Amino acid sequence: MILTSALFSTASLPGNPDFDADTVTGLAEWRHSTPLLFQLLIGAGTQAIAWPLYGAGEETDCVLAAPMAQAQASWQALCALMEQPRDAAAIVARGAISALLAGCQPWLVLDCVQLIEHDIGTPGYAAALQTIRDEAQALHAALLRSERELLAPLLAAGTATSPASGYWSATASAQLADIEELDADTLPFLQGLEVQQWLEDIQCYAVSTADNPAAQGLVTPYGRWIVPLSLRAADLGCRHADDGWITFATADSPDAHGVLDLNGTVVLAPVPGALYVISPHLLQQVLPDDASRLLRLPDGALLFDGVGNIFPRDDGYIDIERQTNDIDERNVHGVLDATGKVVLAPAYSSVQDFGTQKNIAIVSQRIDGRYLFGLANATGELLAPCQYEAIDSATTSSPPRLRKNLIFAIDAQGLACMLTPGGKQAFVPQYPPAHHLRGVAVQSDYLYVVKDGMAWRMDFTGQLQEQLDTLDNFKADISAQLSEAMGLNRKTAAPRRSYSPAQILGQADREQLRAMAALLLQGDAALAQRCVEITLEELAEDDPQEEYEGDTPAAACFFLLWSTAAHVLGHGTTLDWKSVDEVPRIGQHLALPALRDFRWADQEDGDAMAEGLAAIARHLAPHRLRLINMHAGEDTYYLGVVRADDAAAFSTLALQAALRPVLL
Repeated sequence: MILTSALFSTASLPGNPDFDADTVTGLAEWRHSTPLLFQLLIGAGTQAIAWPLYGAGEETDCVLAAPMAQAQASWQALCALMEQPRDAAAIVARGAISALLAGCQPWLVLDCVQLIEHDIGTPGYAAALQTIRDEAQALHAALLRSERELLAPLLAAGTATSPASGYWSATASAQLADIEELDADTLPFLQGLEVQQWLEDIQCYAVSTADNPAAQGLVTPYGRWIVPLSLRAADLGCRHADDGWITFATADSPDAHGVLDLNGTVVLAPVPGALYVISPHLLQQVLPDDASRLLRLPDGALLFDGVGNIFPRDDGYIDIERQTNDIDERNVHGVLDATGKVVLAPAYSSVQDFGTQKNIAIVSQRIDGRYLFGLANATGELLAPCQYEAIDSATTSSPPRLRKNLIFAIDAQGLACMLTPGGKQAFVPQYPPAHHLRGVAVQSDYLYVVKDGMAWRMDFTGQLQEQLDTLDNFKADISAQLSEAMGLNRKTAAPRRSYSPAQILGQADREQLRAMAALLLQGDAALAQRCVEITLEELAEDDPQEEYEGDTPAAACFFLLWSTAAHVLGHGTTLDWKSVDEVPRIGQHLALPALRDFRWADQEDGDAMAEGLAAIARHLAPHRLRLINMHAGEDTYYLGVVRADDAAAFSTLALQAALRPVLL
């Protein structure tokens, strides 16, 4: 959806028995901002009202309305302050606004719902709407006092389509929530043109003329030309519309590219090379000689020259790679915020994600032929110099893991220590860790270290607490524990069973499968039946030599069935055990309404999958839903959702099929 504000008129307001949404008529609109003229016309007599064209706005104030007579008077007063128009286009534009306002219905409504970042009905939304109302009243007061300085953008733009006055037309859409592709044959402004395609990202038709198909234009379903054919645009890139920009070349110079905003204003004229929008504020330019630069939008100011890869990070920042022309051709990385402000200068071999609580990231540099690690914060300060062989984190891209507000590290000499969030050592390192796995060497409140060939327990202040055993015996004991936990002990590990397609088809209990599928699909028996049928049909056509693992034929078949429900219908997903960064995006994996607004708001640095799944479970609980991991004990999480009332029945059926689900 293109964020847009609009003015329209109506005979009466919601709540009046005569109100009819079908009689609402459009007047003006503007993409990505609310023009000053819109606010001025709403003026001092504005009131916040509910607006039923938005479902959430049926009973909640979400738009602004004012008497049309006031708007007409404000326009006349503004025109009196303007200079006389000097060209035909200005005369026509000013006359069009006057005519539209003169012929309108009694009420003027300003719809700016899409441009307010908060949801309708929230305190944030109410405050933002009040701010717009206050600004409208201030503009109206300035008009009454003829304060030209405050009105300067309007007096300068005044008469033509501009960011200050907006786009005015009787065809402007008054239904911003419902802009969609229409039948091209019914739209008079498309007659005689070649309609190439409907572009949903930009909510426009891409068109050309039969005699010049290389030159393209963009026009909305209500006849507004965003990119007129006269521009002779080619290679229109609309996939960046969410960021507010359109890239383009011209038919005359196809190797030169420029940038338009969503209202069709050229903000960067075409220059040789390719352009890639990185964020609403950043643009990468790759020149014909492959040199790369980072520019600021919308003014095109040069921020960095000689850059390599630029890509968004999971923590909301942007990673920038700087080409160093070093003898070993190793580039360096830095971090920018979304506006292009430098968070960390490009001086590091890597920069991991910043934590959500402490805003600390692990950084690395190549020193004397080896990579050493340090800590930096989101204000650009290097807290701990890159002098550590390792710093503990959940994954190779995660922030440092905190234990009792300390961070485990191994210095360049291989000695164990703890760092404060400020990068200081909690004690002077003296002993190496007793195990190469950091998950073993550091526990919740103590370390395992080595002194004189013996394994010791040491607290986080560096004090030795207890001698455990010889180092060799300690490592052997840890290895045995890990093997047992991972099911690698040959003496106790149960043999894996597998079944061919024919064995599954001959032995699987179909009623049992349908019952489990129906519970997994939240009671949709017909859909469950179809999933079972598809699964069995695929098995019948499968390679006879194929084998599927499972403790029973039903267990082997159920994972095939679950895959259909998960990947085809969106009722489940798989997450690798290392994918903690995917937890905040779980709503994209499990396509359920109850998860659309899931946010891992209480995530802390160092949280692992267990904490992430628990957060999802807490979010689902008020919806009477339970998160379920289909197969406990595996590195991969096979996730689904069942109704809380079905949880016990699902567990019973799963255990009968020798599955081991875990309900969260």
